[in-house]
Amino acid sequence: MGKRLALLLVVALSASAAGVAMSFAKELCLFSEVKGVVLSQGRPVPNAEVERVYNWAWKDVTKSDKVRTDQQGRFSFPRAAQSSFLGSLLTHEPVVTQKIFIRHNGAEYKAWMFTKHNYRENGELNGKPITLTCRLESEPAFKGEIFGICALEG
Repeated sequence: MGKRLALLLVVALSASAAGVAMSFAKELCLFSEVKGVVLSQGRPVPNAEVERVYNWAWKDVTKSDKVRTDQQGRFSFPRAAQSSFLGSLLTHEPVVTQKIFIRHNGAEYKAWMFTKHNYRENGELNGKPITLTCRLESEPAFKGEIFGICALEG
């Protein structure tokens, strides 16, 4: 009976410690919400494929998702976040490689290329939301630390 009670106590304490660790796990923003519009020669581009890809170096995790532009050429991606107990406790330099590609009429456009070095919501633009105007006729270029065909609104 004593061994059984000891085993139950170990299991209970382990579950409790795991619960405490999970409650301290902090949600880290890897890619803030993005809103944008795709234009060609000033006109909206409906039904273009827009793909968001990001790699979180801390866990070597790469994720991607795709959307299609609406009739006004608009697209959006929700905030992408992940919880990490160790990532929220241990000192490290956040490195999240972010990319957005636009595909239309057989061509691929580099819309957004950026490396995020923090976990803050809207940390890419020092607190400002990511709102983009992407002109397919534009040549990809650096705008500060961001590379691509998209211009920042605001």
